[in-house]
Amino acid sequence: MPEVSVSAATARILQNDVDLDQLRTEARAAQTMVVDLLCGPGRIAQVEACPGAGKTRTIVNRHLNRPLAPRQSRALVSFTKAAAAEVAQRCVEQGRPELAEYPHFIGTLDSFLWRHIVRPHVNSPRGKRWRRLESWDDHPKARREGISLENFDFAPDYEHRVRIRTPQWRTVPYQLASNPDRQSVLLYWAERQMDELWNEGFIAGEQLRDIALSMLESSTRGSRIGSLLSSRFVEIIVDESQDLSSDDRRIFGLLSSRGVPVLTVGDPDQRIYGFREPATRIGAPPVNLPARSADLRLNHNWRSTQIICDLSRTLRPTGAPADIAVGDHRGEFNPILLLETSDSGMGEVLRQFEEEADRLAIRDPAQRMVLAYRHATLSSALATVKEAPPTTQLGALVWATAVLRDHSMERKLREMAEGIFSEAIRRHWLGDVDVPEREHLERHNLSSLELQLAVRLLLDALPALDQPSGDWSTAAFQALTDHPFGNLRQSAVTKAFRCAQNMKPKPALTLAGTSTRAQGQVRALRSNTIHGVKGEEFDAVLVLMPPPGKSVKGKEPGYRPGALIETWISGTRAGISDDVAESLRVYYVAATRARRLLAFAVDQKYARKLETYLAANGVPVQLR
Repeated sequence: MPEVSVSAATARILQNDVDLDQLRTEARAAQTMVVDLLCGPGRIAQVEACPGAGKTRTIVNRHLNRPLAPRQSRALVSFTKAAAAEVAQRCVEQGRPELAEYPHFIGTLDSFLWRHIVRPHVNSPRGKRWRRLESWDDHPKARREGISLENFDFAPDYEHRVRIRTPQWRTVPYQLASNPDRQSVLLYWAERQMDELWNEGFIAGEQLRDIALSMLESSTRGSRIGSLLSSRFVEIIVDESQDLSSDDRRIFGLLSSRGVPVLTVGDPDQRIYGFREPATRIGAPPVNLPARSADLRLNHNWRSTQIICDLSRTLRPTGAPADIAVGDHRGEFNPILLLETSDSGMGEVLRQFEEEADRLAIRDPAQRMVLAYRHATLSSALATVKEAPPTTQLGALVWATAVLRDHSMERKLREMAEGIFSEAIRRHWLGDVDVPEREHLERHNLSSLELQLAVRLLLDALPALDQPSGDWSTAAFQALTDHPFGNLRQSAVTKAFRCAQNMKPKPALTLAGTSTRAQGQVRALRSNTIHGVKGEEFDAVLVLMPPPGKSVKGKEPGYRPGALIETWISGTRAGISDDVAESLRVYYVAATRARRLLAFAVDQKYARKLETYLAANGVPVQLR
């Protein structure tokens, strides 16, 4: 193993040559400066915050402590419902529940655009009612054969200036890669379905932004919207601002120019949603959020050891210096683990990771996280179910049952599985599912609470997945029938799910695209995609690096194999491709989730090169 020269920061901590109280005082002073930062119209205030900087706490402190004028409130915008719920919960915990309620706004960007810009001001043609979807995946008519309108980019319609025409594949699904005829059929289907749903008044993310921008770019309507928002909100705080698309940045630039104070908080090194960048809109003006130095930066890390901070610096495309560890684990000397992988599988790598977690007394499975870029990598390594459910109703219900019974599954898959249960129950009792869940329940005078109860009852009543598929189908039909939905007593479906004759004797779990081996391979750890844990933290993290010969993005076009690690260990960041830069940021996000133990599963071709590079950069490392 190469001789390791630890970083100056780590050396000072190990030698107790650091006044921790002073560092923490500096960290809290920086947070206070964010709370006190002036924010006015015409210039967007920008704050950068490293991972573990206490960003959410600082935003909440600003909300709690910044004075508000009479009849004014504040908007706190996040990218996910979970992040918004965390902010609201912290307001409650601080004894200020009123700050999480009207007239304040705490929610996602899409819900903010809908409630405060689009819905109150959009024109509604006669007989048309506008309805927003969280995703096109939420509408039954927008899905077919395992794909949805989310799989396509649409070109702008010249009459409405909204992207609803001429779909193109974002990325061709692997199952269609060798079937151009089917690709063409689905393109034609996507065009017809988008046209139908648009005429019915349904919109999702891109269309929502198109309408919002059209309104804000209008001198008359935009001025009116700006005046209304500035009279209500003393400021809009945008969390995770590095993930704003060019459309999002244009929207906040226009709001700022219309007199609405805007404060953004984010970390440019965590910008990992480049795939969200939409196609260009018709007549789109330049983005009105110029790149410039942040007003303030929080660079004290309350989460990780200094060693993890030093490692994370080597992944930063921006080349920013290492953050300063000030948390309880700052001085732990746990070298970065490099676990060599080969064609023999991941069993030994997982065993060594669990062994090291045991040594550090990290025994809670919820604190042992295995991360990968794609779910398919986790599925292969851990023998879990596939990322997407089968297209048959029976296979989808088996898949959803497997996901919901495994509490280690990522949030995205659990939400998808709950949607499958919802549709199965509604189809069984109400008949055809041709509208989104909320509209379907309203049509039959049922509540979401009744549906949630039915989902829980069904999950408990379904049989074990090692039963033969034919028997499982019969038992699933009986379980659906035995648990009435609301006040209903007569089901619309009168026979069990169809099961192919050759599949009837096989275990039900095989219908979900995996084997019964998955049930017997339960380890004391969890797994997730890197994108799925953004904003979270764990005591121990194992990152599965992409193997040689495969692009990080799987079937998507990308850079040549090995370019990620080769770029990482080269230390060069200038002039690298966008694909590689984003992938570096993705693995930077993965690394910064760890509090105490960080390990990488690296192909043996690159393991020693990576060991040498990290050691030369003062990062203690152990190769196994």
